[in-house]
Amino acid sequence: MRRRHTVGAVLGALALVLTIPTSASAVPGDLFYKYGDPENPKLGDFEQPAFGECLNVPEAEGKNDTAFAPDSTMQDHDALVYTEEDCQGTMTKVPPVTTLGPEVKFSR
Repeated sequence: MRRRHTVGAVLGALALVLTIPTSASAVPGDLFYKYGDPENPKLGDFEQPAFGECLNVPEAEGKNDTAFAPDSTMQDHDALVYTEEDCQGTMTKVPPVTTLGPEVKFSR
């Protein structure tokens, strides 16, 4: 009976270790964006975002506002922007070292 409990505890600990997220590596480069009044926009950015991490645009989070005109200085990775919070909705791919126009609106 003790052997069964020991095996269960070891398997449980192993599962916990395998599911703990490891630190994500930062992607060299930034993702800039505009927000606010399109006639007089403000500039925001994500500096060296972590690879594979979903980030909400702080200026648009929980509001009806959106960011627009993504501008990527990342050399080796695409940036993905979404029309809704938490990486939901329609996705637009921003290739490395590319600026997209103000028609590309996103929340994340």
